[in-house]
Amino acid sequence: MKQDDQIIDITLTPYVQEHQHFLSQFFLPDTQTLFSALPEESLKYCQEDRDRHPFVIVAGGIPVGFFVLHVGDNISPYTTDKKAILLRGLLIDRRYQGRGIAKKALQILPQFANRIFPDKESLILAVDEKNDIAKTLYLKSGYWDTGVQKEGRSGWMQIMEYRLSGLDTDLE
Repeated sequence: MKQDDQIIDITLTPYVQEHQHFLSQFFLPDTQTLFSALPEESLKYCQEDRDRHPFVIVAGGIPVGFFVLHVGDNISPYTTDKKAILLRGLLIDRRYQGRGIAKKALQILPQFANRIFPDKESLILAVDEKNDIAKTLYLKSGYWDTGVQKEGRSGWMQIMEYRLSGLDTDLE
């Protein structure tokens, strides 16, 4: 896939060691590293906490994005809902930003998450108050601001939620 190609189809897939080469080359501008860790840092946390599940966003056979779905008791700083999944560290490599990949990933993420964790009822995320681009994208993708705020590593974060109940999980 050339750098200026428009993205048509993307897939979400569990992280495997073969993705490491691509993920180690991911780059974010300084303005974005305030809000999200690079995949290598997130993967270290996933190794320490088996309730953190890493996934890769693939376009044209190439890993172009990354995120973690976190379940279990350690999501309690963000929600007390035992039936929630915490979306962490969603990012698109700088070389592939601006092509609608994050938007498409967020469109297919609810059904994807529901298939992996069928007993869960919502996706929760924390977005930095200053990250207007991400907040707008999440709102347009069906997340709503819960009104709950939490202090994060770079300031206040808003907790947003997407309800999974009633989703059709038989999508192709």
